[in-house]
Amino acid sequence: MTSAEEYFTEIEGHFAARRGTPFVLSAKDWLLMKKWREEGIPLPVVIEAIDTVFEKNESSGRKKVISSLSYCRHAVKELWEERRELQVGGDDVLPEEAPAAALEALAVRLESASSDPARAFAQRVRELVAEKSIPRIEEKLIELEHAMIESVIASLPPDEATALRNHVARSIGESSKLDEKTRARTEEANLRRLVRERFVLPRLTLFR
Repeated sequence: MTSAEEYFTEIEGHFAARRGTPFVLSAKDWLLMKKWREEGIPLPVVIEAIDTVFEKNESSGRKKVISSLSYCRHAVKELWEERRELQVGGDDVLPEEAPAAALEALAVRLESASSDPARAFAQRVRELVAEKSIPRIEEKLIELEHAMIESVIASLPPDEATALRNHVARSIGESSKLDEKTRARTEEANLRRLVRERFVLPRLTLFR
C-alpha cells in the first residue's frame, strides 16, 4: 500500500490544486484521510472522487465553496463501493483478468501520447502484469506516474519548463498563510495536473 505520508500528502496537494487557492487541511480532514487509508481505499479512488465533486460543482448553476474534504466523503464512499470488486485478494493471490486488460489499455493510451518520454513508459506499465496483487500493481503505477511526469518535464526546453512552473506559482497566488512544505506540495500537485492536461496523459491507475 502507498505509504501513509504519500497517501496524505497526495490527497492534500490534489485537494488544494482543485481549489486553486492556498489551503491547509483541518484536523477533521486529516482524521477523514486516516479513516480512508485504514479502510484500504486506494489513493486513485480518493483522487477521482475529489475530481468528481469539483467537476460537478464547477458545472452546476450555483457554485459553492468546497472548504473541506468532508464535501468529498460521500463521493469517495460511493466510488469505492463501485470499484471494490477490483480489490482482490492479498499479496499471494494472482490478479484476475481485469488488471491485465486495464494495464494493456493504459499502455496503449501512453503509446499514443504526444510526449516521447511518456510513450517510453508503455512497456513498463505492461510489465506490471507480473506483479502478484492489485494493491501492489496500484502502488507501482503511482510510482511510474510520478517518474513519467518528471521525465516529461525534464525533456522540455528549459524556458518551457520554467514557464510551466511560473504558471503554477501564479495560479496559487498569495500563499502567506501556507508553510513551505504545504506550498511545495500544492505546487507539485498543480504541476503534475498541468503536465497531464497539456500532454493528454492518462492517470496511471486500474481504478477508472
